[in-house]
Amino acid sequence: MSSPSDDAILQSIRLYREALQQTLNLFVESGEIAEGSYGWLAGENASASVDNRNMPQQMADLHEGFVMKVFATMVPASSARNLEQRQLGRILLEHVWGETVQGSKLHEAIDWLITTAEGFSWYEVTRPFLELPSLRDRWGEVITAATRMAHLIAMVDGDDSSVERSRLQSMLDGLENAKQVAKSPTSVTAPTSPSDSPTVDHQADLDNAREAISWLRSEAKRLREGTGHDAANKPTPTRAGGGSPASTEPAKPSTKETAEQDDRTPEERLAEARAKLDRLIGLDAIKNQIQTLANFLAMERHRAKEGLPTTKPSLHMAFVGNPGTGKTTVARIIAEIYGGLGVLEKGHLVETDRSGLVAEYAGQTGPKTNAKIDEALDGVLFIDEAYTLIDESGQDQYGREAIQTLLKRMEDQRDRLVVILAGYPKEMTKMIRSNPGLSSRVGTTMHFDDYDPEALCRIFELIAAKAQYVIPTESRRRLLRGFTHLYFNRDRHFGNGRTSRNSFERSVRRLANRIAGSTEITRELLTTLEPSDIEIPDLTDAQLDAMTEPSGMIRVTCPHCDTPQVIEDTLMGTTTNCNSCSEPMEVQWGSPVIDLKAPAESNPEQDSPS
Repeated sequence: MSSPSDDAILQSIRLYREALQQTLNLFVESGEIAEGSYGWLAGENASASVDNRNMPQQMADLHEGFVMKVFATMVPASSARNLEQRQLGRILLEHVWGETVQGSKLHEAIDWLITTAEGFSWYEVTRPFLELPSLRDRWGEVITAATRMAHLIAMVDGDDSSVERSRLQSMLDGLENAKQVAKSPTSVTAPTSPSDSPTVDHQADLDNAREAISWLRSEAKRLREGTGHDAANKPTPTRAGGGSPASTEPAKPSTKETAEQDDRTPEERLAEARAKLDRLIGLDAIKNQIQTLANFLAMERHRAKEGLPTTKPSLHMAFVGNPGTGKTTVARIIAEIYGGLGVLEKGHLVETDRSGLVAEYAGQTGPKTNAKIDEALDGVLFIDEAYTLIDESGQDQYGREAIQTLLKRMEDQRDRLVVILAGYPKEMTKMIRSNPGLSSRVGTTMHFDDYDPEALCRIFELIAAKAQYVIPTESRRRLLRGFTHLYFNRDRHFGNGRTSRNSFERSVRRLANRIAGSTEITRELLTTLEPSDIEIPDLTDAQLDAMTEPSGMIRVTCPHCDTPQVIEDTLMGTTTNCNSCSEPMEVQWGSPVIDLKAPAESNPEQDSPS
């Protein structure tokens, strides 16, 4: 084996530093998202409320265990460690401790690092991404972060051995096992056929989120004490997950932790919520409806200040659409907008479904429904698959009791509570029309359409861009053709945005396997999703090859003159001149211009589940 050049080692060190910082950013940003989604849970436990309000710092602490676990997996023992990997160990210790370790102390410190990380499990260091619904969409980014760091550690010496490839695969398997260990939402009713989707139990989701947040609080404290510089001098390193905490003394809250309320002004909170809405892919009609409603409420607030008469419209809503169309995400943003406008004092979101409202025995449903509503007061109660509360036969007395309790609270506390009923279009329409109480209280119905092929591609790119991936032209063609096939052969259980996320996660794993055999790891290799990496759920490589082999056309609109035009799909990911105004325009994606019969003719196996 030839030793790597000094330039190659310096390049690996630089890339590893960047990967560590990107991982920290991922965890901290996720902590901010979790705090926005579940900060209201802090109020359930007064003694824990201070810690609960600093989830970004807790996630930063957790990331230290994550990066240490990656290193320990790739370099499990001193005998397996080479000079170059020791240099990366030094960089990791600097990242975790904030100071440089040199000489003989470096060897001892890395031994401590590996020994300590052996006490962590993949489930423990990734649990928030597995059990907090608002973070599950970032799982692909977690896989990306781990894969990048692992490749840099494995290849820093310029050698690629079967042992290191085996360790990398072991890491990926460990992450996949962690996903299986996680408490996934349970099914209220089992699917009756392979094409049916299980009913998500939001009460289980909420319970898991509550438990995961409580765990994160204690685990962050344990990691903070167990991975700090002083911990390396202890005779027995602190282990994560299980056992008693290293210290029973409460952690001293930082200045940031002592803030009990959101320190943003209402204007800042409103601006951030609107920015989140604008960043969502597609959903133009939904965005317009929300903007119109927000403008109306703002006007009414100004009229009230001037002593003018105001109206109080019903703010309760119905969200109708198939799974994966962004209903929960939009509900969370609406809660933030209402909070920013002062319509709701807290502006938080509480998610539930039938299981969170209906009890098993007579007389218990009313109190259970009221308890759930109490959690949502001064915020938004989001009830998924709300149509399951009404039985067409009229025999479901428990569901009827939940509805009656809900209707009364929707009217009596309309100033403190907004209810959003969500579900499939047909079932929701029937539910609202069949119940006069609901139809009179639900003032707005928003229709969430399925994402078209171009939107699915843009969602894929949005996720990829967060992890700094580049999608070349041929990969774009492969994605657009594959998503187009799935879209035109979809049924009511089509995954929509979840399809894009699944495709991204699978593609990243393919990339990891492809570059495992590379003798030199470069930024380009780590960030480029080649056509061979792209995987579309329920489509084989042979099917994708057949779809992308013929050239195709896409419809785009010039950003300068707003002229729609049809161009070749080989121009995606490039800059070309507008056919009308001749100005240069960047072509990222386009709407496919195809013969709708083409997929069926070129894919005899299209009847497989999609």
